Amino acid sequence: LPSIAFGFLLIPACFAIMFVGLAVFTLGVFTWLYSKFKGVEMVDFWIYGYSRHPQYLGFLIWSYGLMLLAGFVGAPKGGYIPPPSFPWLVSALAIVGTALHEEQIMIKKHGDKYKKYMESTPFMLPLPKKLSAIITAPARMAIKKNLPENGKQIFATVFIYFCILALLSLPIQYFIKL
Repeated sequence: LPSIAFGFLLIPACFAIMFVGLAVFTLGVFTWLYSKFKGVEMVDFWIYGYSRHPQYLGFLIWSYGLMLLAGFVGAPKGGYIPPPSFPWLVSALAIVGTALHEEQIMIKKHGDKYKKYMESTPFMLPLPKKLSAIITAPARMAIKKNLPENGKQIFATVFIYFCILALLSLPIQYFIKL
């Protein structure tokens, strides 16, 4: 566990991350509900102009903050709480896979209108296009397409990132013998 002085900074930071996640999620829900009340078929305004999946993004940010908080708060009475990073990684990738599947449904339902929206709005995180291209390069090289088009390609994409992230999370001592 980090020192108590360091914890005074980290714990509020975790709560700030969780607050941002809840705010993004809530804005996504309100935008979606507003569009349903107005009879809009495809939501592409307000927070949906920055992320095609703001509810998923908000949940991932919130749950990441919660995972960090769990790492800083000790177990009661000297117990042990295993690090929650692996379950978080699995659930995050499941959410990304679900979002990729929903994209295929939206393309079938809205066609070129949704494809144009996809070109102008980031998948989940509003990142610069060059950084996004670097992050998505492994999947694009593996499936030889910009986006997965079926369940097999979605599974391959999620599996690729699972392997990359799992390898990146292994401690360096597994690779270096002292």
